[in-house]
Amino acid sequence: MVEVYICQLPKEKSQVKLGELLLKVPKERQKHIRRFYHLDDAYRTIIGDYLLDHVLKQRTGKTLKEITLKRNAYGKPYLPDYPFIQFNISHSGKYVVCAVHNQDVGIDIEEIQTFDLLLAKQLFTVDEYQMIRNSNDRNHTCYEIWTMKESYTKAVGKGLVIPLDAIRIRKHVGNLMEVGSSHEKELVTNFICKQYAIHTDYKLTVCARMTGGNMFLEHPIEMYFDQMC
Repeated sequence: MVEVYICQLPKEKSQVKLGELLLKVPKERQKHIRRFYHLDDAYRTIIGDYLLDHVLKQRTGKTLKEITLKRNAYGKPYLPDYPFIQFNISHSGKYVVCAVHNQDVGIDIEEIQTFDLLLAKQLFTVDEYQMIRNSNDRNHTCYEIWTMKESYTKAVGKGLVIPLDAIRIRKHVGNLMEVGSSHEKELVTNFICKQYAIHTDYKLTVCARMTGGNMFLEHPIEMYFDQMC
């Protein structure tokens, strides 16, 4: 079962509170987070770590500080000692999300802003670009397609090394989406995506390796910053 955890940034943030939060994450993560110039960016990153810490304590009884975390050749983090716990984190605006599965999984959340149509023409397939042009809300459609594609590239562990115009994603049923190759015109039958409606100003998509049956929880699991931290 694919689980999605979601947490909002607190309204009140401070360097003092951030310093307290950093004590619960590994030292290399502390150094990484302290490099952020904007406080919001540091909070988004630390909340992602806390979401992962929550998952690890539930499933292993250990904290993030007690578990080895490595990255593959493309930068995707993984847990070498717990291969049955696959995860991916994304954040945008006021939200931080974490997807967890026992197989490959990727997640992407984006705050909807003005999307450059010239960029969309370069990044998306001809059919997708035409769909955007015909849409009543082009920005929403652009980010819908973007999160679908990026969640897949993160699920396979290669990120944007995979050109976005090499992937085509088609809506199916129940907010599920099929992944395909735009060049070979074939479906990627071992992955499927699901989109969650969390806010009118955001798009959220998770993509996971198929294991059969009803793979996705119906709604994200909401976590509260004050309780979690």
